[in-house]
This record gives sequence, C-alpha cells and structure tokens, in this order.
Amino acid sequence: MNRVPPPLPDVAPGTLLQLEANDWSYGRDLTPGTPVAVVVTGVRDLPNRSDEWIWILGHRPECDYPHVDRHPPCMEVRVTVTALHRQIPGP
Repeated sequence: MNRVPPPLPDVAPGTLLQLEANDWSYGRDLTPGTPVAVVVTGVRDLPNRSDEWIWILGHRPECDYPHVDRHPPCMEVRVTVTALHRQIPGP
C-alpha cells in the first residue's frame, strides 16, 4: 500500500528560514551542527519523500548576485518538516 505523506506548509519563494543546527541534516558547503539561514526559491517535494525531511532550494541571505531571482539556487538543504511547520504559519 502506498502511503501519501502529510501536506507541507506553503513555503513561498522569498521566505527566510532560520534553521537551528538540528533542523537540517545535509547541505552542500554547509558546516554540520551549525545554524543555517536560507532564502527559499523552491521546495523539492518528491513523490517518495518521508514525513520527516524535505529538500529546500535557495540562497544565503548575503547572496549579492545582482539578479538573485534569475540565477540557480546557491544552496540545497535537507530540512525537517517539523521546522517548516514551526516557521511557516498555517492557514
């Protein structure tokens, strides 16, 4: 039987996530065990995602690329769904 994971909160592009060390588990060029801030450009909601983790695509807040909305995300970080629910208000 295929189980459908619960819905994610609506994480709009431009949302600033302030993640504590235990809110994320993997991110390229990120130091494990440290807080991370990411300005969201997208959410990778894979069909087989778990209830606990989701991939967030985005930029570091200090990204100074002149057209941040036109270049690929600078970062991808695996975030707990609990952290998203804690930071994104529900309907």
